[in-house]
Amino acid sequence: MITVIALPLLWICVIAHAQETTCSADDETCSDIGVGASTAKRKIPTGFLNLSPYRADIHYDDGWFGQYVATMETNGETVHLDTFFGDRFFVTRHGVREGLVDPATDEQYFFTVDPSLEQNDGENNGVQFVLPSHAAPSKTKCKDRYPVCAKEAKRGECTANPGWMIVNCCESCELKEGFGHLLDSKVRCTRERLNATIPAWKEGSLDDLFTKWASDNQYVPYHPRVISSPGKILGAEHDGPWIMVFDSFLDDDEINALLKGASFGAGFQRSTDQGSVISGSGEKEKVISTHRTSSNAWCRQECEELEGVKRVSSRIEKFTGIPQNNYESFQILKYQVGEYYKSHHDSSSNKDNSVSGHRILTFFLYLNDVLEGGHTHFTRLDISVKPKKGRALVWPSVLNEDPSTPDLRMYHEARPVTKGIKFAANHWIHQYDSKNENLWGCSGSFA
Repeated sequence: MITVIALPLLWICVIAHAQETTCSADDETCSDIGVGASTAKRKIPTGFLNLSPYRADIHYDDGWFGQYVATMETNGETVHLDTFFGDRFFVTRHGVREGLVDPATDEQYFFTVDPSLEQNDGENNGVQFVLPSHAAPSKTKCKDRYPVCAKEAKRGECTANPGWMIVNCCESCELKEGFGHLLDSKVRCTRERLNATIPAWKEGSLDDLFTKWASDNQYVPYHPRVISSPGKILGAEHDGPWIMVFDSFLDDDEINALLKGASFGAGFQRSTDQGSVISGSGEKEKVISTHRTSSNAWCRQECEELEGVKRVSSRIEKFTGIPQNNYESFQILKYQVGEYYKSHHDSSSNKDNSVSGHRILTFFLYLNDVLEGGHTHFTRLDISVKPKKGRALVWPSVLNEDPSTPDLRMYHEARPVTKGIKFAANHWIHQYDSKNENLWGCSGSFA
């Protein structure tokens, strides 16, 4: 039988740098698991058994902030990996970076694949670790989760990237900047503190904006068309809330820039949703979406510096009169055959007390022509819009007479692609500044 061994240890700061290798499909000595992997190392089957009551994420310890490897379900789930001797792993509560510790010592569980742990009994070979039943999040509120926290604080990250650092490196940020009290999201995340008190829209702003788009000649080059408007005014096809398209909103260079930007960072990944708040820091669990099967990439940092991307965001700012600080970063979407996003609303369904308030407006951009399917369908209005390369589809998510209240008529879905592939991008625009909300870690997900 394989001996089950748990190693609750203090983290050891070991900086390991990836060695780039090219592995053939039949080379059993080569793998991409583990930053320390090389062709000189032998693969070791390794099991991780979770006896704790927490869903847990396994991370490879790269001496920095770790690399996510796999998720273990609760109470007896085992995950099997091919690893190498010397590889080190740690576990966190699923969907966040809150470490699981031994309550008796408050030490993070840390597992090292060591030759002395290998079992070879003819039936069960390899190494196995266990996360015991008493494993739990630390009761120490202001705590460093990584050995590099002190170094990052010294580099100025507590002020350059305060939200992430306060939550993940609280102890070091308290020592360096006196930020420990800001771990409490109720203290850290207020509109007054983050200077997010000026609303983008007041009563009547919504009608004024869409009326301007539909009637002002300066927008004619973008080929505006009113799909729906109150009372079917301005040539609308339907009587209802405002929905408009601009059929020539993007040029090819801008489309190519957005698609190029999707390859930066983590690239396209399966779409996720935010779960419930799990701690006083405001962390929300990141979970695989059950309502959408698409993949998405976020256009941040290097992507946002692309000239084509900057042009598009600046044009939307000029169109709306709403500053870019109110925008979420471009989300770039990919739908393959059969993939969809079920009916949903872009804002919350009640009063929104978050720093940035409701998403008041969606600018949805189609980046290619879809061979078949992939329409955007407003489910409560029975209105469908076909994907068309360069087209912008725009709709509000709140009421004209009260922008603090969601318009429940605006539920919509992405219908399945039945032939080809669909690429799109969207800017969600908020009632208040959302850049500071994200900078200070007030929007939920840190994983």
